[in-house]
Amino acid sequence: MSTAQAEKISVNFISLGCPKNLVDSEVMMGLLDRDDFNVVPADQRARVSVINTCSFVDDSKQESIDAILEVADKKKSGDTQMIIVAGCLAQRYVNELPELLPEVDIFVGTGEYHKLPGIIRHKLAGQKNVAYVEKPEYVPDHLTPRMQSTPAYTKYVKIAEGCSHRCSFCIIPHLRGDLHSRTPDDVFNEIKEGVERGVKEFNLVSQDLNEYGRDRRDLEIKPSLYGLLDDLQKLDGEFWLRLMYMYPLQFPDKLVQLIAEHPHIAKYVDIPLQHISDHMLKKMNRGSSSRYIYRLIENLKKSVPGIVLRTTFISGHPGENKEDHEELKQFLKDMEFDRVGIFKFSREEGTAAYDMNAQVPEEIKEERHAELMAMQQKISQKKNQSYVGKTIRVLFEGVSEETELLHQGRFYGQAPDIDGVVLINDGKGTIGEFCDVKITEALPYDLLGEIVS
Repeated sequence: MSTAQAEKISVNFISLGCPKNLVDSEVMMGLLDRDDFNVVPADQRARVSVINTCSFVDDSKQESIDAILEVADKKKSGDTQMIIVAGCLAQRYVNELPELLPEVDIFVGTGEYHKLPGIIRHKLAGQKNVAYVEKPEYVPDHLTPRMQSTPAYTKYVKIAEGCSHRCSFCIIPHLRGDLHSRTPDDVFNEIKEGVERGVKEFNLVSQDLNEYGRDRRDLEIKPSLYGLLDDLQKLDGEFWLRLMYMYPLQFPDKLVQLIAEHPHIAKYVDIPLQHISDHMLKKMNRGSSSRYIYRLIENLKKSVPGIVLRTTFISGHPGENKEDHEELKQFLKDMEFDRVGIFKFSREEGTAAYDMNAQVPEEIKEERHAELMAMQQKISQKKNQSYVGKTIRVLFEGVSEETELLHQGRFYGQAPDIDGVVLINDGKGTIGEFCDVKITEALPYDLLGEIVS
């Protein structure tokens, strides 16, 4: 290591929560790297340790606190000198955390993370400020430095920040502010540059993908997700555009048709529905009816052959009765979604649902959650079984995370980290390239096959 390198301030990162948070971490690392800091892996000693936190529900808050306390132990042993807590937990509890976590040197909110290099230098120079938390409005663009932490062939692209919906159970608008969309040209340029570098998968994320552009009254032509995706047809090459977090309210038929016909859009839609009972949809302030949701899902299945649908539901929201739960069970049975996440309602202060009457007892939440998960497991197994004997296009990722005896990849119906993989027991592939795999066996969450070309 050179003398110049040794003099750099070393920083390591722990990034928790969703892919949107991961993008923020990558931006922070990129800005630090540009400002001559030495960004090192999380398991290496560093002068400064940054934990980019999540606080969406109780489990994520606990995970964040556990990570902070673990790093605090490293501070006691001298493996780090400064602890910075960034992200949603800092934004949400800025008034409480400095007293509760005296081991932490700095708290940085969701709108100030781009100031991190200066914040660290000022702290090392003796500045006493502990918290940097204001109204979140910052949105990086394609020119903002970013240190990609995912494999080179796959990338998350955050097209907007914040959310203007007000679902009863959700704290996100408080943590991230109202919708702030990037310009279509800016998103286009980021993806274009990625394609030229050989990126094969772009996972488009925001709090609500379908809401993209509705806030940009400053532009001559108001942006929309449809317009953005339509423009991206101009790009040549073999790559996937994966659509994640598509709120069902703004989902016109022409967007469904574009998904069906677009040469680059993976036939995969992540559409968090949260419930199907009209009684619960109203309680949740979702803005759509069960009739609309049924029509939308049926339209997606009919118009996009082979589409893989992922959704999430909340079980045990205040006011949910047995009839609502039975209706949700029937919906799961009728629709046979490929991927489903079931979450037990988490009572979050600052949300409308926190003070609602008819809170569902924890044991009933547990029972309903278990029942729904058991139903979906059988459906998922059936869905996987339907691929046996078929040859599908797979993005090859190398040695399996489960065992060195197998390789793995993902087909269009498997998003990174949240879905299963295609395990490969025969044939050779090139990491970050597409190959054809014949599926020979269906496992509960994964598929097994052999490369045929």
